Amino acid sequence: MPKISAVIITYNEEKYIEQCINSLVDVADEIVVVDSLSTDKTAEICKRLGVKFYEQKFLGYKEQKNFAVQQASNDYILSLDADEALSDELRKSILKAKKNWQYDGYKCNRLNNYCGQWMYHTSLYPERKLRLFDRRKGSWGGINPHDRFKMHAGSTVGSLKGDILHWVYDSIEEHITKINHFSSISAREYFKLGIKAGVGKTILRPIWRFFHSYIIKTGFLEGYMGFIASLNLAYLCFLKYAKLRRLILIDKKNKKQKLTDSRVHIACRQWDHKIAGHKIENNSKPIYNGYVHPENISLIITTYNQPEWLRKVLWGYESQTIKGFEVVIADDGSGPKTKSVIDWFRENSSLKINHIWHPDEGFQKCLILNKAIIASNGEYLIFTDGDCIPRNDFIEVHAKRAKRGYFLSGGYLKLNMNVSNTINLDDIRFGKPFSTKWLLSNEQPFTYKFLKLNRNSLLKWFLNTFTTTKATWNGHNSSGWKEDIIRVNGYNETMQYGGLDRELGERLVNVGVKTKQIRYSAICIHLDHPRPYKTKETLSRNVLIRKVVKKTKVTWTEKGIADHINV
Repeated sequence: MPKISAVIITYNEEKYIEQCINSLVDVADEIVVVDSLSTDKTAEICKRLGVKFYEQKFLGYKEQKNFAVQQASNDYILSLDADEALSDELRKSILKAKKNWQYDGYKCNRLNNYCGQWMYHTSLYPERKLRLFDRRKGSWGGINPHDRFKMHAGSTVGSLKGDILHWVYDSIEEHITKINHFSSISAREYFKLGIKAGVGKTILRPIWRFFHSYIIKTGFLEGYMGFIASLNLAYLCFLKYAKLRRLILIDKKNKKQKLTDSRVHIACRQWDHKIAGHKIENNSKPIYNGYVHPENISLIITTYNQPEWLRKVLWGYESQTIKGFEVVIADDGSGPKTKSVIDWFRENSSLKINHIWHPDEGFQKCLILNKAIIASNGEYLIFTDGDCIPRNDFIEVHAKRAKRGYFLSGGYLKLNMNVSNTINLDDIRFGKPFSTKWLLSNEQPFTYKFLKLNRNSLLKWFLNTFTTTKATWNGHNSSGWKEDIIRVNGYNETMQYGGLDRELGERLVNVGVKTKQIRYSAICIHLDHPRPYKTKETLSRNVLIRKVVKKTKVTWTEKGIADHINV
């Protein structure tokens, strides 16, 4: 049976630290407190209760927690904040997990006490927190002050019953004071990461934050305090982006000259010469009935050794409301079973399929995508994955929303493995997997993300307009003009799994292409599968590449489409 070290960071926590420590008795084999030089009785209380007590000047929220974890004697860590305590049910769940440790980490709900009232609604519940974990399988990360424990690739995570009890704010005045403090920290962290804050984001995201907490998360059921909590959460969101925008404006004012990249313009002109008469000729179909002609659309589907999932996906595209679009399958080295599925659809369906394949030499998704772009015949490209079944209006929505100078960012709903295996041909033909009732009847857990499945035009517009999720280039569901994609030289072939699609979108934004959110209009469902190619090293490397792209406004990748065109 593993031994557990409970780890707490503190600063002037005399009000709650004793009940926090007492809730850990009989659960933890060791209690470690790292204090940021408190000036109240925190140190006295901790020493009286017999915990291991360390003092460390505050390093930052995630940095302080990583330091505290390293002071523990055991590898299995239970992390609590000083104003938190374990419920009786959670104590029992932890003891049960301790006797039969099955996962690398465990999540549980956090129940917040807001101004003396337990909040079972609003965005404050359930806050899913990963607080019991093997420290060898991850580390504290996130954006300060919103730290979270990040597990390494391949780690397993289970769930615990019961709640972490959190005395979040004793008064409205305390909440407002903390809002000012936390919004300043967030704004500085966002600025360092190159996150933008336009006027629209500053105004609309707080509105969505309130709507999400008070309406979608049923905060109105908490009465007056539900309204106040939701309003203050929106106020925090507003101040964060208002302060970030102020930092951005000051930074722009201090810069004497804007970044220019004449190399990009030269490369684009060279590209025009390379492809003149090769792919983009003046023979495209016109826009009709308000959207792009289907014969001028190329759908690019990536796949790798998932023939049964690809079969379900292709049935989804056979069932679309509009026909005549090209299907380009970007195959990263699949075996003969995948080819057999593709050949069957070539012979027995209405789909016009172009199978682009190269030998399996490891994860080369960006390379095969660039080859597929070159091979495509449409001037408007829709990108998705071979594990994402589209709703029957998927192509139609992209075609109708296409606009010059923009790329579209669609949405998806992740399914568990049981539902993924359950879906059959008739289900796809009749659109059953896009029914909330059908999903629940097949044991797909309920989530507010089921809102993506709604077909109400007004609600879809509202959710697309006011969602706090940024419109990004997503490999499972995005579309754009081929000429824009070649302006940035396509996908960066030096990137492995994790963020490679978003990096393309970030270069598109840098070159002047705008984004358009359709995550609640163009929908696909994601079939579950393992990801053996996902590693911590490639994820970290990709993060660094994207930071450079965003910080220095990179528009052209040196390793991209141009390498595969013969001049």
